[in-house]
Amino acid sequence: MRLGGMTAAVVTACATVLVSQAPAAAVTGPPPQASSFDHALYWNGVLLDAFRQAQGVDAEPQKLARAAAMMNIAMHDANWPAAPRTYLPRITQQHPDDSIEATMDAAAHGVLASLFPKERFPNLNLQKALDDAMAQIPSWVDPARIAGGKADGEKIASLMIAERAGDTPAFDPAYTPDGVPGSWRPTDSKPVAGPNWSRIKPFAMTSATQFRPPLPNGAISYDQLLRSPAYAAQVNEVKVKGAANAPLSARSADQTQAAFFWANDVDGTYKPMGQLLNITIDIAKRKGLKQSENAELFNLVSMALADAALVAWGAKFATPIDLWRPETAIREAGTDNNGATDADPAWRPLSRDRAGVNFSPPFPAYVSGHATFGGAWAGVMQRWFGHDFAFTATTEDPNANPKTRSFPSFAAAAEENALSRIYLGVHYRWDADGGLESGFELGEFVYVTRRDQ
Repeated sequence: MRLGGMTAAVVTACATVLVSQAPAAAVTGPPPQASSFDHALYWNGVLLDAFRQAQGVDAEPQKLARAAAMMNIAMHDANWPAAPRTYLPRITQQHPDDSIEATMDAAAHGVLASLFPKERFPNLNLQKALDDAMAQIPSWVDPARIAGGKADGEKIASLMIAERAGDTPAFDPAYTPDGVPGSWRPTDSKPVAGPNWSRIKPFAMTSATQFRPPLPNGAISYDQLLRSPAYAAQVNEVKVKGAANAPLSARSADQTQAAFFWANDVDGTYKPMGQLLNITIDIAKRKGLKQSENAELFNLVSMALADAALVAWGAKFATPIDLWRPETAIREAGTDNNGATDADPAWRPLSRDRAGVNFSPPFPAYVSGHATFGGAWAGVMQRWFGHDFAFTATTEDPNANPKTRSFPSFAAAAEENALSRIYLGVHYRWDADGGLESGFELGEFVYVTRRDQ
């Protein structure tokens, strides 16, 4: 497993990273506000509430990753006196002593209001969230500096929205399946999710293909892939371990627990993206990071997650092989021209919604989004907190029992996240391996190239 190739000395040096202050002569701005209320963590909590309310096309993983990056980049840039590197052009402040907290609040609110509009999210009261956040600004702060900070934040939000306006073509739902054995086709009535996401502009990567993994098993066509012994081995592994009715001899109780722990795909949960952000929130609180540090950490994590979506969805849709899900491969094995696979039209994956209906996600299998997201997240987190940082995580998936699991490292959590998709019956092993490898490399890249110096 690729873990960034860090030496022990570098790992030790990077275990705790503090935001570097820009030289006084380079920038001007207000001093840090004295308050125990962390505005960066607060708005990430609001973001998770938005994720919980997202349904249908609004809940697609790649869209949620983009939303997280836009909000957290805006908050990071709102904290600009402590951040010498910004993603957006620097604004002209109303006054050099404008409240950083008010700027962060208005920037986060403006971005979220554009991404989660009232008409589609009637139960998400973003105005109240803004009022509550700004009410936490210390009473001794000059009201004029609060008003100025709010105006500054609104400028940043507008810049962020304008910066990503060119992403519109990526939201095009048009897709024509290849229509041959091995090619993805819908497994239920849900519309295909993100078929043109490879057209989105990267947040940190130099190109959309920078960390795209090679095609599974080195194949160049569906026929070559399906005829291979490796393909049969991959299909048969999921057929046994990922079946809804798999016996304990095939899938252990712990593997079943891991499968549901990392699922979080159903409505009303914070979704897979939110789970990784929630773990980040918990660890940031545990380590007592300062607000400026959290602004930087979440900027890095969310930027890595957004580009991980581009990596994964590019592999899913922008290559010669849009690989069908195990559910289809097993049911239609009679069409794959591989004598080592046998069709089972009644086969169902373990994955299920609140109503107990088994399902597969509405996009191709290779590579796993969970694996790519998990690897990218772990790549950043292990550089910030250390490669041997142990922690306990939680889940909101309604089928998970228990609701907590403990891990010796971020890499171990990411690997279990990836493998859980095999036990859930929705991915092959090469989906997990390819996604993890790309994700770790991406997370390392984001940390090294985008961390404030």
